[in-house]
Amino acid sequence: MAQTVERRPRISPSLPFSVLFVGLLSLMLAAINLQRVLPPSEWLDALSSKQPGSLQELLFAWAALPRLAVAFLCGTALSLSGLLFQQSLRNPLAEPTTLGTSAGAQAALLASLVWAPGLLGVGQGPIAIFGAALATATVFGICSRAGRSPISIILAGLVVNLTLGTICAIIILLYPEQSEDLAQWQTGRLEQTGWMPALCLGLCLLTGWAITAFLCRSLRLLEMEDAVVISLGMKPAWLRGISLATAIIVAGAVVATIGTIGFIGLAVPALARALGARDLRVLVLWAPLLGGLILVLADQIVQMPVFLNGQFPTGTFASILGAPVLLVLLSGTRSRTLRSVSRPMTSSRLLIGPHHLLGIILITLALLAVSLALGRGPSGWEWSTDIELIKRWRLMRVEASLSAGILLGISGVLIQRVTANPMASPEVMGISAGATIGAIALLFVSTTFTSGDLFVACAIGSLLVTSAIVILARRSNFAPDRIILIGIAVSTIIGAIGAFVIAMGGPTRGLLLTWFSGSTHRVTQDQAMLVAAVAILAMVVVPLFGRSLEVLELGEDNARALGLPVSATRGAIILYSAISTAAATIIVGPASFVGLLAPHMVRQIGIHRPLPQIFASAFAGGALMLVADWLGRTLIFPWQMPAGLLTALIGGPLFLYSMRQRR
Repeated sequence: MAQTVERRPRISPSLPFSVLFVGLLSLMLAAINLQRVLPPSEWLDALSSKQPGSLQELLFAWAALPRLAVAFLCGTALSLSGLLFQQSLRNPLAEPTTLGTSAGAQAALLASLVWAPGLLGVGQGPIAIFGAALATATVFGICSRAGRSPISIILAGLVVNLTLGTICAIIILLYPEQSEDLAQWQTGRLEQTGWMPALCLGLCLLTGWAITAFLCRSLRLLEMEDAVVISLGMKPAWLRGISLATAIIVAGAVVATIGTIGFIGLAVPALARALGARDLRVLVLWAPLLGGLILVLADQIVQMPVFLNGQFPTGTFASILGAPVLLVLLSGTRSRTLRSVSRPMTSSRLLIGPHHLLGIILITLALLAVSLALGRGPSGWEWSTDIELIKRWRLMRVEASLSAGILLGISGVLIQRVTANPMASPEVMGISAGATIGAIALLFVSTTFTSGDLFVACAIGSLLVTSAIVILARRSNFAPDRIILIGIAVSTIIGAIGAFVIAMGGPTRGLLLTWFSGSTHRVTQDQAMLVAAVAILAMVVVPLFGRSLEVLELGEDNARALGLPVSATRGAIILYSAISTAAATIIVGPASFVGLLAPHMVRQIGIHRPLPQIFASAFAGGALMLVADWLGRTLIFPWQMPAGLLTALIGGPLFLYSMRQRR
């Protein structure tokens, strides 16, 4: 009887060579940094001595070396967790951040610290793992009616991540003294004061790695459809459950140890595949090693004397280091397209009538009236009809908020339609981040500028970044997963640059902090009038795109056959969206996610035709911003809460509820 011999997986030489190169570079920088702590001739004495003889020996043995170990273990653990998520869900975008796992762990720790500090007696690990599991289970529960398709899981994960991140930011804002240390910790700082965190994390990682290695052969079957796996005598639900539980526990342990570090779990498996790893057996070994060494390299660079004296968060710099590499590799590799992502942007259901669009408009107008008239003052709640009071204290910010919401709602629909990608939005694709880089550049050039200068700078930044994203995405024929990966990478780079500028301090720090949070209480009359003018112009111009959008739904070949210049049309729509996003970003900052939430909320109530959907999304975005601005100035009066944060807090749960109700 012939024996079946399983072939050993082939390993491309570029993968071990890359791991070796990153490892040697990391060791070289580690040696340089360690010798600044303690001369090399004293290293063995410091390690063998039970009682350090000097402060330098203490720092070397109980701070520098544990930090080195924790960096490697955390990078390895995040890469393993990301790989398990991607393999289990057959989804190249799945990782602890995009599924809300890390955000759940972080939110649980922060809530325990502020409201139930006694729970910390059981340890940070169990609390973080509980929060991670609860957030991930929420994502899967929301997607249960959609068959847990890859597209719905990522959408729900992004919104859960956004909502929990917003809750954390608001807790830090309301309880600054209790959460000050955790606010610094959650940026991914690796400072250590002993070996216990490394030992606990190492034990957790080894257990997770052993489980993965044991199940490796079975996990490869998850690349096939569940029906095929069942026919082979396996139970995919149990296999997927064990794999996901392992990924959640490992990711939660990392958050409990050093806070949130994004991008590693997403980028490193993609890098390993781009370097030639195709077989899961190869990925399980090499991807975690590569992730650990990349985080060590990032941490050692951060500790160099020229780098803010080691005060810059390692997690932020890891994003700066890894995102450009991922962009380069994405431009030359084939896409692992998300399954079930290429759904048409329309529905087979009957289209909802125009009275629903009218209802959204009337609701927005009612919210506008309430936002202008109802508020809190020194004597409590009041309904004001004093025109002068309204003009002086409320009109500008209400006008700016409504206009920004309209612009983001329009931009979100246009981008989703022109890319045929329901996950696309100005925030996810990096267009808002482009406006951010334009504003940062302007702040470095001059601290005295007009609203027009800021708009031009934001528009230039948005256009440059959008052009780069389109050029990179065209090589994969605008594959949905490729667009999102590129957008996340670009947003990560620019967000890290913003964090770097804030960490440097200086006169621009306060302005950037306010702007990043989406606060509207400093809106000027010039800014409000500028954004309102752009919003009015956008509403007037957008009907010109109606026919083109309907023709684009037929596919590129059919659109060209009907005489539509596809490339020119896409370029014009993307240009229009970038300018609209730039104007809105002046008011609400780069992370409101109105451009993602408003189109989906409108689509889920049944408005699918291009022009009705655009106008409905515009007013839905405006309504979200009006409610957020009103709550921001009334909830904790006389203090203010940023409207950008509250928009995510309001829109996120609404979006998740409507997604849960949809079959």
